[in-house]
Amino acid sequence: MSASALRATFQPGRPVPASGRLLLWGDDLDVAAAATELGLPEGDEVQATLSVPIDGGVEAREVAARAVAIMPAVRVLAALPTAEDWPSWRRPSGAILAWSAAAKLALEFVAAGRLVPTLRPGTHTDPAAASWRAVPPRDGRLEKLAYALPPCAHALSRDGDRLWTAFDLLVAFCDAVADACGRAGRRPDGSGRRRAARPWPEAWYHALASADPYVVDPRRSVDPHALGIQEWVEPVLDRQERARARLALRVEAPDPDVGSGDVAPDGWRVHLVLQSSDDLTATVPAGAVWTHVGGPFHLAGRNLQAPDEVLLRGLAEASELFAPLDRALDERWPDVVEVSTAEAAGLLGKAGDDLRDAGIGLVLPAEVEAARTHRLRARLRIDDGELDPGRVRETEVDLFSEASLTDVRFEVALGDDRLTAQELARLADLGSPLVHWKGRWARLDTDDLEQLADLDGQRRTLGVREALVAALSGEHRVDGVGSVDVVADGAFGRLVQRLRQADGPGQARIDRRFVGDLRPYQRRGVAWLQRLSELGLGGVLADHMGLGKTVQAIAFMVGRPRRQPHLVVCPTSVVGNWEREIARFAPDAQVVRYHGPDRPDTLDAFTPGSVTVTSYALLRRDIDLLENVDWDVVVYDEAQQVKNVASKGAKAARVLPANVRLAMTGTPIENRLSELWAIVDLTNPGLLGSLRRFTEHYAVPIERWRDDEAATRLRRLVAPFILRREKTDPEVAVDLPPKQEITVPVSLTPEQARLYQAAVDAAFSQGKLTEDRSIGRRGRVLALLTALKQICNHPAHYLAQTGPLEHRSGKLDRATEILEEIVAAGDRALVFTQYRKMGDLLIGHLRTHLELPEVPFLHGGVARVSRDRMVDRFQQEDDAPPILLVSLRAGGTGLNLTRATEVVHFDRWWNPAVEDQATDRTHRIGQTRAVTVHTLVASGTVEDRVAELLERKRALAASVVGAGEAWLTELGESELFDLVALSPDDIADADDDDDDDEAA
Repeated sequence: MSASALRATFQPGRPVPASGRLLLWGDDLDVAAAATELGLPEGDEVQATLSVPIDGGVEAREVAARAVAIMPAVRVLAALPTAEDWPSWRRPSGAILAWSAAAKLALEFVAAGRLVPTLRPGTHTDPAAASWRAVPPRDGRLEKLAYALPPCAHALSRDGDRLWTAFDLLVAFCDAVADACGRAGRRPDGSGRRRAARPWPEAWYHALASADPYVVDPRRSVDPHALGIQEWVEPVLDRQERARARLALRVEAPDPDVGSGDVAPDGWRVHLVLQSSDDLTATVPAGAVWTHVGGPFHLAGRNLQAPDEVLLRGLAEASELFAPLDRALDERWPDVVEVSTAEAAGLLGKAGDDLRDAGIGLVLPAEVEAARTHRLRARLRIDDGELDPGRVRETEVDLFSEASLTDVRFEVALGDDRLTAQELARLADLGSPLVHWKGRWARLDTDDLEQLADLDGQRRTLGVREALVAALSGEHRVDGVGSVDVVADGAFGRLVQRLRQADGPGQARIDRRFVGDLRPYQRRGVAWLQRLSELGLGGVLADHMGLGKTVQAIAFMVGRPRRQPHLVVCPTSVVGNWEREIARFAPDAQVVRYHGPDRPDTLDAFTPGSVTVTSYALLRRDIDLLENVDWDVVVYDEAQQVKNVASKGAKAARVLPANVRLAMTGTPIENRLSELWAIVDLTNPGLLGSLRRFTEHYAVPIERWRDDEAATRLRRLVAPFILRREKTDPEVAVDLPPKQEITVPVSLTPEQARLYQAAVDAAFSQGKLTEDRSIGRRGRVLALLTALKQICNHPAHYLAQTGPLEHRSGKLDRATEILEEIVAAGDRALVFTQYRKMGDLLIGHLRTHLELPEVPFLHGGVARVSRDRMVDRFQQEDDAPPILLVSLRAGGTGLNLTRATEVVHFDRWWNPAVEDQATDRTHRIGQTRAVTVHTLVASGTVEDRVAELLERKRALAASVVGAGEAWLTELGESELFDLVALSPDDIADADDDDDDDEAA
């Protein structure tokens, strides 16, 4: 990836911070292309003086760079994943990732309101200028980032030969972001042309909010006010010495063996030290600072001008946050402060947090720092001796019935140790917030001791579902108490343990009626389903597409008692596939074809042990009949079809009676966590509570705030009920050949470019894409995106023409070339398009140019019998056409087309999960040869820019275990324009075709 060689350096701007730019550069690199690869604007060509590595040293020289305005750069940088979320081969350079972290911090500061307005006095040649400045919290994060900033990220000369320090440049960058945000993203023009006379406060306000930062005042009467404003903001903007060093408190704990009982003696010592902001390991005792006389004072290789002032300023601020330090102010040369145990405990709580927020260093011994988590807290213990996991089968015990109750009791724990009533009373008598208990430091909140003592031993009643959720997630919220830890013992604990180990190694019971060999991981999947069903629970089989979910479900159903019928609900396109697979692996099983006009209309048709196969469409239509069948197992194949709980299909799916519900999907999450809730709730109703509660407790914290703790709780809760294996897993990867994915860039023809630009101009000139959130606006955005995608496909597609087609579309020309090579090599290919019209155009074109007798097209309008015949012929017959056109929606799931080794995505669905499913029609179990995937992308268009965004939509699903273009309708007007604007550099030359004709 060329972006891995792309370097970035921030260049502060004048006359105000928002004029700053991000410089992009790199040796022997197409900087514009590398920037585009990351989603950054190409920027303007500039020459910059940078200090670059030369023969093991550093040399200042002129470098060709690209300069990007601050806000366009920050929008992209802030959206980049962190280093660990990038695959190693695509990871950007350390400089890019560092400025990405800086952008996220700067935006956080602005969102928290940490910015102040300033006014710089004018000169004879330069009017007074207004700007916003950032006020980062003194929590040390900016200093840590400065310490980690790669040299090339701040390789900018300042005042001649001197370089910008990492911290200074980060501060300037934060100022630029604050100033740009304060101006609502308007880039300062610095023209100073507005000279309307107005009172200076009004002029200052106007200069802060507009693109013109100048406060024009020929009489210079604004300057005294500017000086007053500077004096007003100076205390919060005095960052120069803090950039180099700060006060730090190094805490020394007393020897616990000296005390009596469990309370350590007073004798805590807080050492005052001067700490480098660039290297937090570099410290100097305060005593050495006070006694320093004459000459420069060095710290971490830096020369500090007034280290004693840094200490005094820090000590004055710290004493207001941690009162015991006030005693040090009475000393001439304060060095060490003696504090009590009660006072030291404050450093583990609010006082310590306040000190860190103020930029004061705090160094605690490791064993004391551990006391932050080794705390006294309430805990809920579940131990229902009456619940026998061996008896929890089918309908004997309904785990999710509100009538099923279990007793729980409160206890008090210190760390992992449960405390007896006598031990809790002992701690209460000690009355100390910090104790050395059983060899470890522990923190107590003495205000909670009385409440904890009252809770200890109390018993309450929970529904079994609520208790199970609490035990699996590890916590439970109690009114008046808050969130408490949960442990499960006894019979209930064994039940929870069985659930947690349901997907572990175990012997699957494979019935003799099942014909075929299961791979080891498939046998494990069947065993998992059997264990869940023994507990009356359902599950979500979420293996990657192509790993044999269907065969696992068949083996599971065949092994069930023949007391009730089974039901499979699937998309219409795979009804025939299910019938064939059941006939292949369970030839003795009776298959009821509930599809077509001759489907059964009485309950007698659904005999015990039979498997009925129907579609989601018929489930909605005939729910009055199907809901009256006493089903044993109901399988929902491609369960993402019912992820919208408000849809008729989802409502119908939920009313079907069943002993076990099995959802099968390769994409349990496509866009939002609410989709995961819908599928899990379908299989185990009530497990995750109501959608509203799930949204409050999990979806919002994880999706909006990236709450790792909430994600961990959710993962623990749903893990027993979701089995997901990926093709890269060691136990699976050996069964599949490699897959090579190639993005094929194509250029627009001049005709396509004219149509594209006209569509963009028409959409934005009408003034109907303003930044509102109306349904009408979303519809217009989708209409624009559809038009642009059709133009990228072919002008004839957009203009509803039948021809001619040749040399009018760069995408069609390149696809034809690729398919010519495939056919000549004797291989077979699947060509996916989401548009029926485009497929119809491709049929005639490919048949003529590839000299094929026919090009079959599998789409939603093909009858089931014809569709099955089309698939069978492609898979089995040697004289079948080597190319199969497939509608992405109708044929993107459920089909086995392993005879193909090439996949061509002619246009983009703009949902990576859907495209992956389509590819997996051929890259699945049964494929023995390598598969190559060609994805066509029109360069310089909306397709090109969205391609990079698609990768980020995969991250949400990975964190816990999007659809179509809907997510793009939420973009603002300027962001939308940036997305769809046409890049003229990627248009094919108008005379390319003429040259080809002459050559021919």
